[in-house]
Amino acid sequence: LGAAATIPVIAEPLTQGVEPDALSGRLSRRPNNVSVWLRLVMLTDDADAIPAMQRLLASTDVFDVVSLTLLDRSGQSTAGTPELWRSLRDVCQRHSVKTLLADVSMSEVTAALGDVLAAGASGFVLRSRRSEQASVEGGLLRTLRQRYPRALLVAACGATSPREILGQFDEGAQLVAVDVGLIEAGPLLAKRGNEALAGRRSRLETITAPKRAAGTGWPWAMLLGAGMLIAGLAVFVAGLTRVVLPYDEAFLGISQGALSDINPRLLAFMRHDRITLAATMLSIGILYLSLALNGLRNGWLWARGALLGSGVVGFASLFLFLGFHYVDPLHVTLSAGLFPLLLLGVLLPTRKQVHESRDLDNDASWRLGITGQLFFIGLAIGLILAGVTITVVGATRVFVFSDLAFLRTTASVLSSANNHLLPLIAHDRAGFGGALASDGVAVLLISLWGFRRGERWVWWTLFLAGLAGLAGGVYAHVSVGYLEFGHLLPLFVSAVVFVTGLAFSSAFLLRRRPLGV
Repeated sequence: LGAAATIPVIAEPLTQGVEPDALSGRLSRRPNNVSVWLRLVMLTDDADAIPAMQRLLASTDVFDVVSLTLLDRSGQSTAGTPELWRSLRDVCQRHSVKTLLADVSMSEVTAALGDVLAAGASGFVLRSRRSEQASVEGGLLRTLRQRYPRALLVAACGATSPREILGQFDEGAQLVAVDVGLIEAGPLLAKRGNEALAGRRSRLETITAPKRAAGTGWPWAMLLGAGMLIAGLAVFVAGLTRVVLPYDEAFLGISQGALSDINPRLLAFMRHDRITLAATMLSIGILYLSLALNGLRNGWLWARGALLGSGVVGFASLFLFLGFHYVDPLHVTLSAGLFPLLLLGVLLPTRKQVHESRDLDNDASWRLGITGQLFFIGLAIGLILAGVTITVVGATRVFVFSDLAFLRTTASVLSSANNHLLPLIAHDRAGFGGALASDGVAVLLISLWGFRRGERWVWWTLFLAGLAGLAGGVYAHVSVGYLEFGHLLPLFVSAVVFVTGLAFSSAFLLRRRPLGV
């Protein structure tokens, strides 16, 4: 479980004729931030196997990108093995590949592993089936560590939970390979194991060194969240009372009362737009405030990434005026005042702290928790897609079919009555879409990075933010009588997914467990 991911690159049996160039091409397509383990598999004792292996080893392109080489003899006899090990060792040394491992199974543990190490191996990978877990837990790894103290010991013993991964480290393994456990525990098993291991090391370090301050960025991020809450409340009050503000009237060139003469439902429609925008801003404010208080203040860099990702989307929506040519003075003022707080929150130094994990077991609450996590990820993706759609429609067509059905008119009629009316409405619609997408990004990143056992603040943050957004959306439509089924269907689906996600994740997030690491 190293800091970088590992991609095992498996060569096909050499008796079937693997070309070095083909293997080099596969290696060249790897991501830049991973180390590559080259696993060489010998399935037979055929006399041509060793020369074929040596020809592969002579390919400089292969070893230029390899960090570690692993020889898997897969049940064949040891005949010819010393010669092969010497060849393999020489090639690795020429290409600065310092680590050379032997792949051994439980049945080979009693063999003379010392001869393999003497032939040039740096250590070995111990593989076992799930049925052999008792032998591993019974002290086999510890025995091997005591017998070969200088060898690199990698355990590939079918660990399926972070607790088992930590147990294999305790038994003497220096690395733990997560392989078949991914079938039971899913692709996040390595991440969970890394977090549990990092948490243990962090606790050991705090015994000898005081905990460092998290940095100076989180108070500014907290002010950003509070500012979003205040701005959301101001927009909500405006939507409940005036709806059209004085600078809106100045842009239109008519008074608020004249809007009802153009269309008696126009003010109600604009009220619906502005209240939904206010509710989304309140939801964002709750998310930002919680990320600052619970994430950035503790030095968790993922919280800074979530704040930055959502903030960039939200503030970038200011430039949507290029699509409808109406610059809202209040929007510009709020952006000018809040954007520096975002920059200060994410750019000021943050002293990284380990986000300790209590998630050690694949129990029932964990299974329910990852199900709830999937619901929230789905909800966040839906919010982002809805926000992008509303933004595009708002900045171009302005209305969808149900909007015009509610207004009982057409866009051309409204534009002919006042040529500034559509840009004003487009501003509301596009601004709401940008805020909704920003909200979705924050929910997505919290759901992806913040779901850990016992993190009560994550559950309450999602609950309060979702409640603010959904309640405001329902009120906005009910209060003006905009109840068309197709228009309300996404809101209804979001509410169902939201409640289901909360229900499934409650046991995982709300119930704390002893660390037990």
